[in-house]
Amino acid sequence: MAKDYNAIAKARITTPTQKAERKPRILVYARNKKGKTRFGATAPKVLIIDPEEGTNEESKLNPDVWPVNSWEDLDDVYKFLREGKHDYEWVCIDGLTRIANMSLRWVMYQAEQRDLDRRPGQVGKQDYGKSGEAVKAMLYNFHNLPLGVIFTVQERMMDAIPSGDEDEDSEDAAIMYVPDLPKGVRSAVNSIVDVIGRLYTVKTTVKVRASDGSINEKEVIQRRIWLEPHVSYDTGYRSAHTLPPYLKNPTVEKLTTLLKTGKATN
Repeated sequence: MAKDYNAIAKARITTPTQKAERKPRILVYARNKKGKTRFGATAPKVLIIDPEEGTNEESKLNPDVWPVNSWEDLDDVYKFLREGKHDYEWVCIDGLTRIANMSLRWVMYQAEQRDLDRRPGQVGKQDYGKSGEAVKAMLYNFHNLPLGVIFTVQERMMDAIPSGDEDEDSEDAAIMYVPDLPKGVRSAVNSIVDVIGRLYTVKTTVKVRASDGSINEKEVIQRRIWLEPHVSYDTGYRSAHTLPPYLKNPTVEKLTTLLKTGKATN
């Protein structure tokens, strides 16, 4: 029987306004101790996947945490979330750099088990390729869950990409700051997220009211997330609105509201 392609098209073609609203996919990267885990923990009803024990100091927010110690653990997490027998609205994979390393070690171990003559710990070119494909498959699985997804990644400094290679916007930069991931994995995660943000801190002066009612100035460390495309940062976003270059004291809810409305809340 011939297919009715008109009927198929009518059933499948939609517009953005007809699609069911979904929570965003967010990638944040930063140097150590800049607040990546804390940002992920601000999501409501979040399950944090923790391969680095980075959640140990988040007792104030006290999120639910699933520690992972091996690559195989991630399959259990994914299948639990896919079943849907839970109340979570967000999942935060807190340490994608470490997870990519877990995948590489898992691929190396599998190869060593098949080839007893292979030198333990030796990394081959094929290992990087197989590891990258495994991580990309994991990313797509979590991306397809009906949840908001947050990926946190370490930061890496690299030489600017030469003209004509990957990103023409980077030609004027001597160096770039990017998520610390293998190139193929970085491209894959960048393609599926709605926000690529760089977390950083600055010293700034704020006004505070003293107990006697007077207004004083106080120097504080303020966290920010850079959102705007930048010649030196791997950053950007998908939104119907033009967003400010950065968001102060970022939380997941503040960033989600900014994406939807173009307005930041205090």
